[in-house]
Amino acid sequence: MSLAVVIPSRNIDNLIPCVEAIRQYEPDATRIIVIDDGLKGLKGNAPYRIYWLEGVKPFIFARAINAGIRYALDCWPDVTVATLLNDDALLETPGGFTAMQRICQEHPDIGVLSAVTNSVGNPNQLRQYGPSLRYEPRMLCFVAVLIPRRTIEKVGFLPKEFTSYGFDDDSYSRSVLNAGLKLAVYNGCFVDH
Repeated sequence: MSLAVVIPSRNIDNLIPCVEAIRQYEPDATRIIVIDDGLKGLKGNAPYRIYWLEGVKPFIFARAINAGIRYALDCWPDVTVATLLNDDALLETPGGFTAMQRICQEHPDIGVLSAVTNSVGNPNQLRQYGPSLRYEPRMLCFVAVLIPRRTIEKVGFLPKEFTSYGFDDDSYSRSVLNAGLKLAVYNGCFVDH
């Protein structure tokens, strides 16, 4: 059982600390897939193993994320979840993504699970005191979310009709809810955004 982290990026100054944080806090548990949206000069010099996919121009968030998820599911049959991570989000919880994976295994009704963060459009995704797991009735912002393989198999990939940032996460959240699955936020994994 393993997990893949899919990161679309065009900014090397964001990507390097993002990947370094994953390697620090999830050293053995992840396969990092970067969808290259115009990065310069890192591929051959990366001090850590990254699977690189060329982004398609013009860059479309959903298309890039879908390519990363497809790559993970096709290459590694043991990948049970894909974590979508913005390149400007830094994992700060040791074993945070692995803990999210465990929560999804324990709660098969969860279709998308979000980490908590310090800056996001949905206040329910901010770090809060109280229960470590809470359900979201409407939508999740895809700053740092985990999508189990079972959700992709039931709901499909992110919608293709959105051609810029935004609303693809709203649409996918609705599709997950319409499929009878739940959206949830896990207070036990924090990413700095």
